[in-house]
Amino acid sequence: MLLKKKIKLFYNTIIINFFLGVYGKIKIQKKIQKEIKVTNVYKIFNNNVKKYKYKLYQINNGRVFTNYVENLAVISKNILIKDVSFQQIKGYLKQNKNEVLLNGTPKFKKKVNGRMLVLTQGASGHLNYAHWLFDIIPKIILISQQYKIDKKDFFYLSRLNKFQKETLKLININIDTKKIIDSNKFRHVEAKKLLAVTHPNYFNKTIFFSHSNIPAWIIYSLKKIFQKKKIKKSNYKKIFIDRTDSNQNHCKLINNKEVVMFLRKKNFKILRLSNLKFIDQVSIFSNCKLIIAPHGAGLANITFCRRNTKVVEIIPKYIKNYEYKRVSKINKLNHQFIFLNEIKNNNNGDMYLDLDKIRKII
Repeated sequence: MLLKKKIKLFYNTIIINFFLGVYGKIKIQKKIQKEIKVTNVYKIFNNNVKKYKYKLYQINNGRVFTNYVENLAVISKNILIKDVSFQQIKGYLKQNKNEVLLNGTPKFKKKVNGRMLVLTQGASGHLNYAHWLFDIIPKIILISQQYKIDKKDFFYLSRLNKFQKETLKLININIDTKKIIDSNKFRHVEAKKLLAVTHPNYFNKTIFFSHSNIPAWIIYSLKKIFQKKKIKKSNYKKIFIDRTDSNQNHCKLINNKEVVMFLRKKNFKILRLSNLKFIDQVSIFSNCKLIIAPHGAGLANITFCRRNTKVVEIIPKYIKNYEYKRVSKINKLNHQFIFLNEIKNNNNGDMYLDLDKIRKII
C-alpha cells in the first residue's frame, strides 16, 4: 500500500513538472493588467449590492482551470485573478492558497475562439439543486446586469441536466449544447475573451458560513424571475419532502416509512422533488402553508414561499449550515429546527425522528 502511494506521488510529481515546463508557473495578482477590463456591479434589479464589491472581469486570452471538485482558477498571463477564483480546503475558502499557485495547470489546454462565460465552481454547482439556484443562476444574473448574453457565447460548466435546462429556458437563456465547454472533460481552457464574475456568496471563511449568510438579493431575484412565470394553483397545503431519492446518505431518516405513514394520516402530501418539473416545484411552494423536511437541497424551494409559511427543518446536530433559516428570515417565514443526534453506520440514513416531536408541531 505504501509502495503504491509512493509510485502515485512520483507519477504526479512528473506530471506537474512537465506542465509547469509547458505553461509556466502561476503567480497571484497584485495589480490589474491591461488585458483585463473590470466592471463593478452596484445594482441588481434595483437592489443595492455595492457592499458586496461584485466585479465582472473581461479578460483577453484568459485561461480557466478547475479540478472539478474544490478549485477554480481564472488566469491572465500566468497571473491568478483572485477576485474570481477560489479554493476550498476542507470547507474553508482559501483564495490565496489556490492549488495552481503550487502545481500550475497540469492539464492540456483547450482553446476556444470566442467569448466564454465562466460558470463552473466544482461538482456541487453542477449536480446540486440548491447550489445551482443559489450560486450558478446568481452568477448568470450578475453577468447579465453588465453584459448581454447571446447565442454566440460559450459557457464553461458541466453538461446540463433536466432541471438546469428548465431553469435556463425560464430565464430566456437558450444555451446551444454545442457551446457548452464541459468543465469535467476540459479542466483547462483558454478563450479569446473570458468573462468571469465574483462568486455571489463565497466571501466568508467557510462554505457553511457563506451559505448561512446568503445575500438577500439572490432570494429576491429568484422570486422576481421565476414567480412571474405561469404558476399553477396547488392544493398541497401541507407537504413533506421525502429525501429517499437523494444519492447522498446524509440527512436521511432511518424511520422514513414510519414518518411518511404518520404524515399521510395528517393529510400531508409526500413529495419526491426529483419527480417534479422545476416550475411545478415553484408552484407548490408558492401555495403551501406548512413544510416538513430533512435538511437538503430541496428546501431551496422555500425561496418561493409566501410570508408566514411554516417551515420545519429536520437536521443533524453536527451540520452547521443554516442557509434555510437565513432564506426563511429573508422571506419572513416561520422557521424552526428539529435537531437530531447523528446515527452512524446505518445504510438507511443518519437520523431517527421520534413521532412525538412532530405531534407537538402539527
